[in-house]
Amino acid sequence: MLSKQGAIAVFVKTPGYSPLKTRLAQSVGTVRAEQFHILSAKAVAAVVQTTAKQKSVTPFWAVAEPEAVNDPLWSQFETIDQGAGGLGARLAYVQQQLLASYNFVIFLGADTPHLPVRLLNAAVEILCTNSDSPQFVIGPACDGGFYLFGSQITIDPKIWLDVPYSVEDTAKVLREQIQDLGEIHLLPELSDVDTVQELPLVARQLTAGEDWLAEQLQVLKWIQEWEARSD
Repeated sequence: MLSKQGAIAVFVKTPGYSPLKTRLAQSVGTVRAEQFHILSAKAVAAVVQTTAKQKSVTPFWAVAEPEAVNDPLWSQFETIDQGAGGLGARLAYVQQQLLASYNFVIFLGADTPHLPVRLLNAAVEILCTNSDSPQFVIGPACDGGFYLFGSQITIDPKIWLDVPYSVEDTAKVLREQIQDLGEIHLLPELSDVDTVQELPLVARQLTAGEDWLAEQLQVLKWIQEWEARSD
């Protein structure tokens, strides 16, 4: 039996094309917020690349701005534009596009630079299984959102549109909306970085006992240097 082929899409915005990390920028400034975004995206890309060397998955950048899909910043992977509309419409569009060619799709945000490779590998392994019911994987974020979502099936766009985003029960509502469609597997909760308050949490995790990648340790160094300047 052929193994399932998956796609991993990392959702990004492009500096110079869209405002990004606006809440973080309120505390650290726009230039440093963009620095963090780029470093964080590179760290997530390194995690995805490591998994792609071990599993049957193809990495993609899902780029928010159609005019930026060929930006050199996103040259490491193939790119796909996110389509138009709000986040729900964009998630629905990217999932529909990629599941037309792959057996499963995983969405990642670019603001969880401390995602361990082992968690992404675990999500891929779940989605590679053959089962009577569709398999879903959710990585819940500490703020109520999610840092990872994986699915073997296309979800009705109406469900994506009905989920409230950037609120404390985003992941909870998504789980409720899909619970009758298949089996949901939860990964450990992680902090994503929207504000300056999350930076120490990420730094703490990146000093814990994991085999962190060089790109992830670059994020730790950036946070430590920012904290030193702030004292």
